[in-house]
Amino acid sequence: MIQLTFPPSSSMGAPSGKSPKSTNEKDALSPPVDETDAFTTLNLGVWRVLLPKEIVSGGVISTTKQKWNSIVLAYPVVRKFFGQIYQLSPQLFVLLILLKLWGEVESVLVLYVSDRLLRIIEVGLTEGRPDVSAITQALIARLICVTVTAVTNWAREYISPMLEDRVQLHFEDHLLQAKLRLDMPTAEDGNSRSKAHAYDAWSAFNSLCAASLRLVGLLSQLAFISRQRSAGPLFTLIAMVRPMLTLVSERTLWLKPHVAYSDHPAYLRLQSLESMGQSRFRGDIIAGDIAGWITSEYHRARDALGNTVSQNVWSLYSIESTPINQILAEWAGALPTLYWAISAMMAPARFSMTSIAILQQYSSSLNHSLQMLFWDFSGVGRSFTEIKVLYEAAEVKNQIVDGDMEYPRPDIEKSKGMEIELRNVSFAYPGEKSKEAALRDISFRIPAGSLVVIVGANGSGKSTLIKLFTRMYDTQQGTLLVDGLPISEYRMADLRRTQATLTQDHKLYPLTLAENIGLGYAEHVKDTEMIMEAAKDGGAAELLEKFKDGAETTLEPMTTAFGYQLDDDKHKALKDVLTKLEKTTEVSGGEKQRLVAARTFMRFKTKKIKLLCVDEPSSALDPRGEFELFERLRQTGEGKTMVFVTHRFGHLTKHADIIICMKEGKVMELGTHKDLMAREGEYASLYNVQAQAFTEAEVANAAASEPLVAL
Repeated sequence: MIQLTFPPSSSMGAPSGKSPKSTNEKDALSPPVDETDAFTTLNLGVWRVLLPKEIVSGGVISTTKQKWNSIVLAYPVVRKFFGQIYQLSPQLFVLLILLKLWGEVESVLVLYVSDRLLRIIEVGLTEGRPDVSAITQALIARLICVTVTAVTNWAREYISPMLEDRVQLHFEDHLLQAKLRLDMPTAEDGNSRSKAHAYDAWSAFNSLCAASLRLVGLLSQLAFISRQRSAGPLFTLIAMVRPMLTLVSERTLWLKPHVAYSDHPAYLRLQSLESMGQSRFRGDIIAGDIAGWITSEYHRARDALGNTVSQNVWSLYSIESTPINQILAEWAGALPTLYWAISAMMAPARFSMTSIAILQQYSSSLNHSLQMLFWDFSGVGRSFTEIKVLYEAAEVKNQIVDGDMEYPRPDIEKSKGMEIELRNVSFAYPGEKSKEAALRDISFRIPAGSLVVIVGANGSGKSTLIKLFTRMYDTQQGTLLVDGLPISEYRMADLRRTQATLTQDHKLYPLTLAENIGLGYAEHVKDTEMIMEAAKDGGAAELLEKFKDGAETTLEPMTTAFGYQLDDDKHKALKDVLTKLEKTTEVSGGEKQRLVAARTFMRFKTKKIKLLCVDEPSSALDPRGEFELFERLRQTGEGKTMVFVTHRFGHLTKHADIIICMKEGKVMELGTHKDLMAREGEYASLYNVQAQAFTEAEVANAAASEPLVAL
């Protein structure tokens, strides 16, 4: 194989002018991925390619064996897949398969009609009396074939989108349900997250149909050609030599499982510098006046790359070390010509120019069909994987195991709130890089119906407590009890119905404002009166009135509009239409928080809420707006357990039954406002800092409002 790997210079400066170093020297620059029994490493320009060893050592025989095994193993799921597509529309399914099948067997009919037409013309020319009737019939037959082919192609293109839509929507529904059932840890786990896409279903269907029907078409061609007097089995085998040889000798990564990456410093540097031309960096680059530096560094990295090839890895891999395989392929392609040439010399009476033309046509047709069959079957393994991934999306196991106990329990008074107790609880987020856990050995109890305020610096674990209370995550050590029993014993659906949360992480859905609020109580999402009451409680009523479409406004509607090759001057009217179609409506951060708060008040109307968790929902509200929101929440939440997490807690602490002061994942202090202030500890320090800030702000406002005195 040609050595395509050249090392970078030792620095990012100009090239040294020395000859390229060996592959081994390049490897010394940065440690390679250690080879294992599973794969081997190839160096191609700036790329490293990891290939399974069985592919490298076994060659085409191993690959073919693996593909056959994959077909056998995949048969049950593929059968299920095609069965579901058939059930979506049996008529469209059968009709489309028949139309695709015609496209494959049509080539045999074309060969037959062309063969017959050429022979009739040859006889006529030889005898000097063309058989007009026979020629006419052959031409009509040819025209009929062409017409039928055109009609079937049109019909296939016409009905294919109909079935494609049904298939894609079916699997979009399948994947949507699979995503909606995931819990938080599973959804955030990259290893558990499905890579399936609905459009892969149609791609796999088309690919498997093409491979299967192409095989039928090839077999029909082989049967037809091998039975022709001028061809026969021997010629058929000879015509297949070139495509078979190409299959054996072809170097391509498209057909092989592999991993490719680059660790070449100069190449990576080039990519980083090139990406700085993106619009998101433009303001910083202009403000910092660093365009010249970027250009200079790009030139240095380009020079450091030297002669190392950086084209795509698939092209580099396909390059042969010698032209031998290509020479053999060309020789193999000349075998049909040698066959009829030798045959004509040995038996000149059996051959004519027409026979030779027909043999050439047979050879070209077989070569094309075989090449296409190999191409189609190269995608079979990928299609099997796509189908498997589609179905596996619904089989992902949630990391949080559901309980089986009813909540609230019949023996618990339903008018009271939710009692929560933590016993030696520790918790760290999955995949977190921090050395310290988010919570460390925490124990406390919140009596049912209490109003709790959790305070502390950023990163102290306040929000993590809320996520454990609502069972977004499970504790890793210790126990969290709800009404005296571990929270894991209850059915999560029952717990969810009795909880309401209001956090800064809540999002607005791409739906109408009415639906954004109404989904707090999904059963009454169409109840306009109830939605408007919730909007008023959340402080969003005035916001709804300012839009032309009121509560039916969609802030960020799904946009399907797109333009292509629109000139700024020639197509201004069209560009204006496009701009209007793509337009979205923006709201401020405070307005968004009011809408989300209205959704929470809508949830209160279920009359089932026992726990309200409020986590920094008012960061974009002014102090008065925040005070009014918390007052409405406190009044509406009477009889419920309420947990508030907020930085501006002064107006809440006087009502709090319990104040929990957090620091670095631990509970530093716990008690009432009066008790904690008397201790003069962490809580008192936080409270005094806030009080001083508010006092200074009041003095500044008062000074600003005094009339100016003329001098």
